[in-house]
Amino acid sequence: MVPVRATFEKRRRAKYISHLDLMRCMQRAFRRAGVPIWFTEGFNPHAYLMFPLALSLGYESGCECMDFRIDGDMSMEEAMERLNRVLPPDLQLKKVAAPVLKHTEIAFAEYAVQLDCADETISSEKMRAAWDAFIAQPEIQVEKKTKRGMSQIDLKPQAQILDTQTVSNGIWLKLRMPAGTSVNVNPGLLMDAFVKYLEENGTGLHAGMLHAERLAILCADGSDFI
Repeated sequence: MVPVRATFEKRRRAKYISHLDLMRCMQRAFRRAGVPIWFTEGFNPHAYLMFPLALSLGYESGCECMDFRIDGDMSMEEAMERLNRVLPPDLQLKKVAAPVLKHTEIAFAEYAVQLDCADETISSEKMRAAWDAFIAQPEIQVEKKTKRGMSQIDLKPQAQILDTQTVSNGIWLKLRMPAGTSVNVNPGLLMDAFVKYLEENGTGLHAGMLHAERLAILCADGSDFI
């Protein structure tokens, strides 16, 4: 039995596939590709597929991970080739290797986020100024759904703003957010809080489309999770 960690991309139309549907899609792809994988034991055995960090609906990514075990005489490279032949072009495996780290070592994820202005007559500089004022607040309180229900959290110490740029029709951000089994903060919470700030503080600005991509999955020391 060969343990495998596959890195795959989820782009364009594939970003609208939910995490549950992604799991179903991959299970069907293994069957169609004829890749022998290990099934769990017990009363209701199912194909062992583990995704260390689920991706939010509507987000693109080139660094998604999936763990599985080849239960037969097939190399991981052949398994990747077979899977890519049956998977859609927007959902392709990029690399396969033996797992090195446990999924519990995931600590952060980095994202590129672009928020457009809803009104083209509004300058990007005004949106940037509003963002700077928003992020300069001493705290950014939001409600976050947890296993115990809704709780109030402060995003200010959670979100690391690595880069901020003004683009043709809005602002572009590079964010590092807590991720993993202990703390997991979706960057959408921060962007929703900003949109609410625009509405409640008389800025006269309205947000348009949000474009988001996961750039990296990281360990606590900042190294790539593999």
